[in-house]
Order: sequence, then structure tokens, then C-alpha cells
Amino acid sequence: MPAHDAASPLPLPAAGANAPDPGPEPGPVADAGPGVESEEAPGRRRPSPRVDPGALEIEPARAVHARGIVELRDRLARWMIGRGIDQWREGEYAVEHVAQEVERGEWWVVESPEDPARVLASVRVIWEDPEIWGEQPVPAGYIHGVAVDRSLSGTGTGSRLVRAAERAIAASGRTVARLDCDVTSPPLQPFYTGLGYSPRGAVDFDVPGMDYRVRVMRMERSLPQPTDPADSPQQRARS
Repeated sequence: MPAHDAASPLPLPAAGANAPDPGPEPGPVADAGPGVESEEAPGRRRPSPRVDPGALEIEPARAVHARGIVELRDRLARWMIGRGIDQWREGEYAVEHVAQEVERGEWWVVESPEDPARVLASVRVIWEDPEIWGEQPVPAGYIHGVAVDRSLSGTGTGSRLVRAAERAIAASGRTVARLDCDVTSPPLQPFYTGLGYSPRGAVDFDVPGMDYRVRVMRMERSLPQPTDPADSPQQRARS
């Protein structure tokens, strides 16, 4: 099923929905696909302190968000490079490419309540990933592009983005969620393990259009299946 079939606003689920709360998000970490990352820079705009992060919606990205997704990624790349972390690089995302992905319904975002074009968090869901996963017998959704602005640090937004992506995958009829994380970033694998993901082996990945390679750990989670109301104990008791 195309991604846009599941593209409806997704309220940020409560931390720990469908799994035990993994605890605080890791610090400055990133990966070639999903990354739980934040940005810190003097003078940047922050959401109003009156805004409850848990009330912000994850919504399907619109054309206006394409540049904001790229700007968020580039801000985080600069943040990492400034701290000696060579995992993301500015320019990895091109606005024209992200705009095409947005048109295909692959991106969800949290937009700033003060400036809808400013993206505070992002996640991407695609339906195949042969470069990292090859051909797989079980259809799955592949989670990429997880990024969180520093203004939402410590709010559980990273784990909530993953849960929202899983809901989109489940809505497509698929029962497996897959992602990958950079093996050189120690906090990442425990973070995703805390969200219920299991390692499925490491592979080398050449970042498209860039001059570097990363080694990523593939991780997978079987998604909980919704209970059929007709099979509930209450319904069986009425039968």
C-alpha cells in the first residue's frame, strides 16, 4: 500500500506506548538512516515554552516542509561536526529530492507552532531498502530520517516519532518495522533495543552522493497486531 494511504495526522503517543519506556533519549547521536538527534546553536528560535510537546502533532509533511526537513538535518549535521562527530554531513539531503519524497507521502513532521515551515522533528517511512537490507521475504516498513530539534530534547519525541512511524507501517498492513543505526554511536543501539528492536547484523553503507561510508546495525521489530473486537473476551461471552 502506498505511504500516503496511511498519511493522516498522528498525535504524539504517550512515551512508552506499545513498549516499556526506554528512558531518556540518548545524547548527541545519529546514524545513516534513523537518528535521534538535536541541535544547539546561539540565537536559534525555540517553540513557545507554553507549548506542551506532548500536544504537538506528527502530521504528513506538505510541500512547505521539504526545505524545513533539509534545514533540520543540516543544522544537526553542523552541530555534530562542531563536536567532532562525523556521522551526518551538511548537504546530504537536497530540497528537490526531499520534495519528491514528500509528494510520495514518505515524510511526517512536527512543525513549529510559531512557524509552520520550520520543522522541529521528522521521520520518514519507506517500503523497501535494498541498499541496506537487500531482498527480504517478509514485507516491512523502513524507518529513516528521525531527527529532533534541541528545543524538544528530553521530551521523548524521538521515541514517539518511532512509534508514530510504526503506526503508519501497521496501517499499511505490514507487520514488521526495520531501521538501521550507526555502529560508531554507542547510545543508538541500546536506545532502539529499549523500543523493542533486535539486531539483525551490521553492513557497510555508502552514503549516496557523499564521499564516505558508514557501518550500520540493522534492527527489526515485529509490530503488535490490533485485536479483532469480534475475538475479545467480552464479545465471546456475548456469543
